[in-house]
Amino acid sequence: MELKHLEALIAVSQEGSFTAAADRLSTVQSNISEQIRQLEAELGTELIVRSRQGASLTEAGRAVLARASRIKHEASEIASDVADVFGLKIGNASFGVVGTASKWLVPDLVSAMQRSAPDVMLRINEGASERLVAEVLDLQLAQAVVTAPVANKKLIEEHLLDERLVGLVPQGSRLLGRGAIKLEEIAKERLVMPPSNNPLRLEVELAAEAINIELNVPIEVEGVRLIGDLVAANAGISILPETSFDFETPGLRTLPIEGLPLRRLVLVTLRDTQLSAADLAVREHILEIVSLRANAGKK
Repeated sequence: MELKHLEALIAVSQEGSFTAAADRLSTVQSNISEQIRQLEAELGTELIVRSRQGASLTEAGRAVLARASRIKHEASEIASDVADVFGLKIGNASFGVVGTASKWLVPDLVSAMQRSAPDVMLRINEGASERLVAEVLDLQLAQAVVTAPVANKKLIEEHLLDERLVGLVPQGSRLLGRGAIKLEEIAKERLVMPPSNNPLRLEVELAAEAINIELNVPIEVEGVRLIGDLVAANAGISILPETSFDFETPGLRTLPIEGLPLRRLVLVTLRDTQLSAADLAVREHILEIVSLRANAGKK
């Protein structure tokens, strides 16, 4: 069994066809077919079924895929680990971050990596917690900053910080200047919020249900930046983590809300998987940035 056999299986499972898998691996379809045939012969079982709809894994194929993905991931990190022995930081690093934290985390992280490990190729995915967790489990990402709870025994959760949820309003809003506002008051306003399946939206809705009120959400938007643009344009107000926007953001102001729980950010990694030297450098900088932010009181 060779690494190329496992790479062929992974490519077919992700692309859904032998032809697309061949294109992805810059080879011809016959080579992919032969590599799968050899792997099936060695294991003594069928791994892939072809049909008019494409290629799909058998139950045995899915079992092999889980191990193959881990082996490929570990193999790809060997060069980085060897370089680390000599005090070098090279290779590839990947991490994910929820959109509400990307504004304050990503720029500082990229700057820190450029100073300490300029030869590392860094890949960053921004998205919802659920998708980022799935990508860590699938070894597409080495680690991710997401919202708790994650509740998956395959993952390690490391607490980063707790942040307040605040009202985001346009400059000059009649709600400003009154101090903290109650959740039942802000719930009556036109809210611009993430979609109903978004973890942040769910947190706010649970808090509202606990006091028997409903949110007025005529506008649903995927993306923190667009929410901010709409609020600044007086399309409505929003409820977001305090760290999502700087206080000096033009056209926007924040106000405290009573009755909302703190939102916890955690760093998740796959249990029983060793981070490469490049990914460890990313992790160290994430912890440094979060620590500085917490110590400065910018929660």
